[in-house]
Amino acid sequence: MRIVAITAAALAASLVMSFVRAQDAFPSRTVTIVNPNAPGGTSDILARGMMDSLQRALRQPVITVNRVGAGGAVGGTFVAKAPADGYHTLLNTVTHVLIPITESIQGRPTPYSPDDFILLARVTADPLLFVVHPSLPAKSVKEMVALAKAKPGDLTYSSPGLYSSGHISMAMLARSAKVNLLHAPFNGAGPAMISVLGGHVFMMHAPVGVASPHVEAGRVRLIAQTGATRAPAFPDTPTLKDAGYDAEFVLWAGYFAHAKTPPAIVKTWQGALRESAADPKFRAAMAKVNVTIDYLDGDALKAWYDAELKRLERELRAIGKLESRT
Repeated sequence: MRIVAITAAALAASLVMSFVRAQDAFPSRTVTIVNPNAPGGTSDILARGMMDSLQRALRQPVITVNRVGAGGAVGGTFVAKAPADGYHTLLNTVTHVLIPITESIQGRPTPYSPDDFILLARVTADPLLFVVHPSLPAKSVKEMVALAKAKPGDLTYSSPGLYSSGHISMAMLARSAKVNLLHAPFNGAGPAMISVLGGHVFMMHAPVGVASPHVEAGRVRLIAQTGATRAPAFPDTPTLKDAGYDAEFVLWAGYFAHAKTPPAIVKTWQGALRESAADPKFRAAMAKVNVTIDYLDGDALKAWYDAELKRLERELRAIGKLESRT
């Protein structure tokens, strides 16, 4: 009986250890990346560009699921409520943190908090491109501002959604230039860009990867960019600061995980993302659409991200109440 008891105990211990090892072996199945935006935007370009290299790095299938709505809040809320096991990550831009900060400032309930997530890595960072439909008689920001002052509230612009990067950056410009512009939000940068191409709205602050093909084809006119410095692909296009306006904005994109994700899984993700970001095929794909890879993780990422959240909240409080007329 004693031998049987010892054998049973040993077997039980072996099963427990096997279960623990199985739990620790991340990833052991398909990984899902949640994209909260419509196809055609920065996160979509990044998701498609990194798919193959991420699968090689993680050694498991990787799928991307679009959960679109509320300017990205639907996808963010989904990941915030998913198990903290690393199998669901969020791929989004700075808009992910703009939404809850802005909702809070506006005195409305927030769909989630930035504290519900950990930023695994920043992968890209670029200015937005200020593009206008050819029918708008403005070849510079100053000319656009003059038109807006002559017809307050008549100039329309599109954005990827309420409180998105394109909304906030244009609101910053409107505040600096002291003009009223009419905002038309869409579900993603792709649909917002289509509205400009079709002449349904006059202008947009568009992601580089979205706007570049249309700028190069002459379908829209590029009059400025929102970064502190000029994008390498457009060295002759002035920044808003060059034009005399205090409205600096950088569109960064990265991967987020549930805040309670175990450190070992976070480390695995960061290693895979670092490897993927260095992949020559991925870098070539991003260069083709003029997207700048600016990878950051670890302690340097945390220091930058903490400062970025404080800066964004300061900028958003300066803008104040956001209405359709911005």
